[in-house]
Amino acid sequence: DDTLSREECSVDIATKTNLEDLVKVGERLLKKPVLRVNLESGLSEPSVKETNEEALARFAKILSQEKQLRRARSPHGKKSCKF
Repeated sequence: DDTLSREECSVDIATKTNLEDLVKVGERLLKKPVLRVNLESGLSEPSVKETNEEALARFAKILSQEKQLRRARSPHGKKSCKF
């Protein structure tokens, strides 16, 4: 996010205040619309369809389904996958 301060961008400042601020930043970013790059202009444009939070939830569901599919296709079944 281009609006983050230098302190907010730093992961080296492990003070309680900075860590709490990072949580707030993360929560704020989750509520923002997904940004997509316009291939013609090269600029980031907000999506009107979903927030970052919704996109992450959708992506997590896709990953979970893929994991289940791979586990089902494995010749060793569930025993070979220990994730």
